[in-house]
Amino acid sequence: MDHNIWDPQRISRRAFLSLAGSGLAATAVLAACRVQEKNQSELRAASKWFSDQTIISDGGPQRTIWSFSDDDGNLGGLSPESISVEVLDTDFQTIHSTTTQRHVDGVAMPYYPVIVPFQKSGVHEFRFDLGKRGNYVGYANPGSKSQSTIIWPGDRFPALVTPTVSRSAGVNPICTREPGCPFHNISLSDSITSRRATVLIVSTPAFCGTKWMCGPVLENLISEVGSNYSGFDVIHAEVYANPNAQDLGPIAPAVLQMGVSYEPFIFLLDEQGTVLRRLDHIWDNLELRELLSLI
Repeated sequence: MDHNIWDPQRISRRAFLSLAGSGLAATAVLAACRVQEKNQSELRAASKWFSDQTIISDGGPQRTIWSFSDDDGNLGGLSPESISVEVLDTDFQTIHSTTTQRHVDGVAMPYYPVIVPFQKSGVHEFRFDLGKRGNYVGYANPGSKSQSTIIWPGDRFPALVTPTVSRSAGVNPICTREPGCPFHNISLSDSITSRRATVLIVSTPAFCGTKWMCGPVLENLISEVGSNYSGFDVIHAEVYANPNAQDLGPIAPAVLQMGVSYEPFIFLLDEQGTVLRRLDHIWDNLELRELLSLI
């Protein structure tokens, strides 16, 4: 498997930017590139585990998520304890340098969150130094909040009706976990007006496309808070309205109104319904505990 994605002799970074700007699948173009000279340093593709929908410019620190395949193409096959990262903006200027730590507590695949304060929109380049394991590169394209459909920290969350054991709200089953999870006792709409903090998780345990990625997040939340928590509400919402093994069907009404095109995700809302924190795609127990510690 060829992991080399960018050979400056074949395609310049400016060419990549123009391809990305024209809406072409730049990642696929880069993946097709080959290193032609044996003595040329190899750049390999970092695995990107987030949607660009989840990052914006000039909106405070933004969470990006990466992993690194080994020479055999195994996802997460390279997992050193820490990795050095340099982030370049659209003008090829270094805007951020940091060291990211491995996260693996309660998840099947090691991953590395890189928190970046993007100052402008456009394609940014991430350079990862894995030492003797090689150099990797990835790209992220933050947009602007004004054009975003999703809900951000500092926003008031809408008082949406989510399924409960007494009111399905157009969703069947209300929980695809077997047995059902304990987080369907109160609707989000009622929680927001109750003046209690709210933890909202959206996931589909039975139909998760990547069980090693999104599968554990609900189980980890159950393990962390149990069923006897007090002082705040925990709500689980399924992604699909009426899924089955042959057809997942339409998105659940409440999730559709959240404006999100990915799963899983988790929100922490304060007593006024304002978003304090959001985690997307994959998070381990360490990041989950950090979120819960804000309650």
